[in-house]
Amino acid sequence: MAMLGDLQEFSLCDLLHLMEKGKKAGQLSIWAPNGIQRIWFYQGRVVAALTPEEKHRLESLLTRFGLVDEQVVSQLVARGLEEPLGRCLQRQGLISPVDLAKLFRHQLQTGLYSLFALESGQFSFLPNVPMPYREMTGLSKSATAAVLEALQQLKLEQRPEKDLPEPDSCFWRTSTELPLFKLSALEWSILEQVSPSRKLTALAQALGADLLEVRYACARLAKLGLISPCEGPTVLARSSSASRLQLSESVAEEANPEQVRERLGARVPGLQDEGGPVKPSLVSRLATLLKGMREK
Repeated sequence: MAMLGDLQEFSLCDLLHLMEKGKKAGQLSIWAPNGIQRIWFYQGRVVAALTPEEKHRLESLLTRFGLVDEQVVSQLVARGLEEPLGRCLQRQGLISPVDLAKLFRHQLQTGLYSLFALESGQFSFLPNVPMPYREMTGLSKSATAAVLEALQQLKLEQRPEKDLPEPDSCFWRTSTELPLFKLSALEWSILEQVSPSRKLTALAQALGADLLEVRYACARLAKLGLISPCEGPTVLARSSSASRLQLSESVAEEANPEQVRERLGARVPGLQDEGGPVKPSLVSRLATLLKGMREK
């Protein structure tokens, strides 16, 4: 199902969570100030991200960083690719797994993570489009892990305060299982010590951490579904509403430099999906939206 909407009503975090839980395949386009940025998914995982600037295309990066000769890349592309360009180069011994990992990280930084500072902007999602093999390294990353990493990297002045939990908020841990994400030291500490009877002010004091940073960390953990606000007046505020999201019927794990764990084959075979709890708020909002569509 194709989607069309605005980030003011449906955040990028929610979009990526939806991609992962639905194991979506397709292209997400975001209208950013510098132009349209595109992110591709396969089975709910991010496989490529591209900005409008030519210099960030994979072929340009390969030659600009001196990793592969421009003529070699051009010849491969001219023959027609039936697998990700990065995988094709690695299979022929022309590029190392470490360099592929660096290229994929560059794609994520420029084509995806920078978008998390946006509070508004039109988006569209087209399902089941052809995979952009020319822009793919052959690596992938779970959408949820991408959300966490992007939020962790936001500069202080880029972080919106309107969705932060109040200082007197309390949270509870949704699962005793260890998360599969790369949490920061503060996030781990919060996960271990969060309690329905402990306000964030007391939690920050116990951790010896800045209250604002604790609030931001709790907001990130809540977006991942690892903790949830306790019911009551101190519940985490959410101003967005999915009822205004328009749907139209017509319309790796990022590889570690030390260990490349996932590669995409010529037919983009199935990728391992990291499990995680579905956010109740997101499910409720989507259910309300679909109910409204049926009534129309």
